[in-house]
Amino acid sequence: MLAPRRGPLALTGYGGSWLALRLVPGAAEALRKTAWGQGMSSASPGSDGIFGGTPAGMLVASPHSEATLSIVGNTGVAILVITVCLTAMDAFPRLRRLAGPVIAVGSVSLTAYVYHIVAIWLLDTAEATVPPLYILLGFIASVTVLATVWSRFFQRGPLERLMGRATGIAQRIQ
Repeated sequence: MLAPRRGPLALTGYGGSWLALRLVPGAAEALRKTAWGQGMSSASPGSDGIFGGTPAGMLVASPHSEATLSIVGNTGVAILVITVCLTAMDAFPRLRRLAGPVIAVGSVSLTAYVYHIVAIWLLDTAEATVPPLYILLGFIASVTVLATVWSRFFQRGPLERLMGRATGIAQRIQ
């Protein structure tokens, strides 16, 4: 299993931040000025671009801090989740059928991203009277249905196929 090798990345990010907050002068104060200390609305860098207004603010692994240790920790957790999901797919073959719609969206991911952007632009969601949660659920449902139907007939999405052809030209050039 690959999961134990990925844990140290998450441990380095979040554990390093935890340790730094206790050892570096001013780090605890930086923590109070970030999302962990005062809520998500305050999780923004100061005028100098540093969270908490001090260099120690870069040691805080709080939500949306974009600090180095936060990025390392988030990357470790993401790799760990992907590894666990892939391991579960290998261990439980019946799970593949249940996860079919999610796999279908993954096979047309570029097309799904572009669809999302175009839909936001066409629907002008900034001034929508529908609650944002319903818009999000509509996007999720429509992309999932479209991707599932598309994957019944084609292996890759239309934009994925187009990108494959465009990059195929580069393989011929040496």
